[in-house]
Amino acid sequence: MASPAPELPGAPRRRRAPPLVRRADLVAATLSCLARLGAKGTTGREICRQAGVSHGLLRHYFRNPDNLLLETYEQLCEDMLAQLEAAALPYADDPREALHRYFVAVFSDDWAGPDIIGAWMVFWQQARSRADFAVVSDSFNLRQRALLERLVAVLPARADALPMADAIALLSAVLDGLWIEYYLSDERTPRERCIALCDAAVRRLFGA
Repeated sequence: MASPAPELPGAPRRRRAPPLVRRADLVAATLSCLARLGAKGTTGREICRQAGVSHGLLRHYFRNPDNLLLETYEQLCEDMLAQLEAAALPYADDPREALHRYFVAVFSDDWAGPDIIGAWMVFWQQARSRADFAVVSDSFNLRQRALLERLVAVLPARADALPMADAIALLSAVLDGLWIEYYLSDERTPRERCIALCDAAVRRLFGA
């Protein structure tokens, strides 16, 4: 490998990216590789090639480079939950608005782009065959449903309402199904339509 060109006297020194930025770049490269190449093709070397860093740097930013996919999945779950909470909880006193903001966040470019959904599908496959991925998946689903339950808990109760756990399960199924539908064809089911259908599901499940 060629040595980097020496810096000229008086030239501004090149600055290394901060660790959090570099780690975020590696996570983004991992997600892109997963979406394009699947789990088997997402090697440490391919991730570093796409991120523009040396393979040895993985050990500086991840606990275990051999378990990079698991750490990426953990980071993805934490980031998504943090963003959903940030979008919805400021409106917790108005649960319908809070839920609407939640749905808008789910279908944002951050969480409904082809790379991110493609990566989630790989992680779901891993969760069916690997216990460590299943633990992360179960924790994420429990925390996501707990957030939804917190938002709908203050809605007026209906006489014919389903048990809360069943209603949340149905709402989650609608949300996940529309999320995948949007991934498959954003022309057939545009973003705004997906959000409107989620709002409609809330009205049906939790009252007008």
